[in-house]
Amino acid sequence: MLVGVVPAGEVVAHLAAGGACHAGPPIGSAAMCPPMRAALGVALALEGVADSPAEALALADGGRVALAPNHDCGGVGPMSGVVTGSMPVLVARDEATGLQAWCPLNEGSGRVLRYGADDEEVVARLIWMRDVLAPELARALQVHGPLGLLELHARSLQLGDEAHHRTEAGTELIADALAPLEPDVDAFIRCNGQFFLNVAMVFAKLALVCAEGVAGSSLVTAVARNGVEVGVKLSGTGDRWFVGPAALPDPAALYPGYARDDMQADLGDSAIVEVYGLGALAIGASPLSAPSVGIDSASIPERMVAFRSIAAREHPALSLPDGPAILGVDARAVVRTGVVPPIHTGIAHRRPGVGQIGGGVTLPPLSAFVAAVAALDG
Repeated sequence: MLVGVVPAGEVVAHLAAGGACHAGPPIGSAAMCPPMRAALGVALALEGVADSPAEALALADGGRVALAPNHDCGGVGPMSGVVTGSMPVLVARDEATGLQAWCPLNEGSGRVLRYGADDEEVVARLIWMRDVLAPELARALQVHGPLGLLELHARSLQLGDEAHHRTEAGTELIADALAPLEPDVDAFIRCNGQFFLNVAMVFAKLALVCAEGVAGSSLVTAVARNGVEVGVKLSGTGDRWFVGPAALPDPAALYPGYARDDMQADLGDSAIVEVYGLGALAIGASPLSAPSVGIDSASIPERMVAFRSIAAREHPALSLPDGPAILGVDARAVVRTGVVPPIHTGIAHRRPGVGQIGGGVTLPPLSAFVAAVAALDG
């Protein structure tokens, strides 16, 4: 259930204590890719840690700001995934266990913080999201009560989403579910087809939080990227990360004027959607998403056969046109078949300040799954 929108510091002790979170496996600020590093500086300056992003980064580089992966703090963040205490986050709760997960709100596309854009427009939007958007969403949730996320996803798949690179139907559904909203908030959501992505991320993260800590289980509970490395976690290996190098998207559908040399390597926590069984693993529901990530829609049936070979099981409640949706990824099957779960992703420019330059598909390193399974068996 989606139960609230609150400042991140209210649900994340690490952030309440003045730390910052980021996407992917652990990384120091000095080693971050340029888009993530730029986002961290802006976020910390907005938090009041320093007077400027440069000064804030100097503090982080000197060890004065504690950094942690979003996943290690119970949440997820798209692309750079930088989250600080005052940023608003969506909070989802599993009613059966009381477990929670969180994800920041979606800024829209193009020149946004999560892609490393850092100008005055980006900062002004973040302030508006904190001071206007978040309180209005919180009010609407109080009026309507918690929203059932499984039902929203079932309907969005039927309407042609795959819950990662195509989320337009889900965005309309959640705007309708929270209506009436203040006109500027309603317009912001409905004009931002990616708004539902972060809802899908918190939904998937919560499901995988509930699946953590099962002895001997090879269920994948996280795949996350920081632009330098990709990290994998399994249910049966606890908090341990297994990492390999981040790759460039291939194939890629770049916006006009951009080339392969402009692309930042794989970045973000949004692969949690694929880990759950949606995104690339649900492309059978969303032929319209294929061109946006550089895929020929004619290849979808063959792709779905491969993806089903690494499924943990069939989903009991979500359906695709060719049968039940996939529920979870089995790392043992990944190692046995050599089929890694692909990720539908946005592409950031490798230079900070530019923002998104397209969409594509990335593959996490097979070596990380091999190492994880070996540790499980060891």
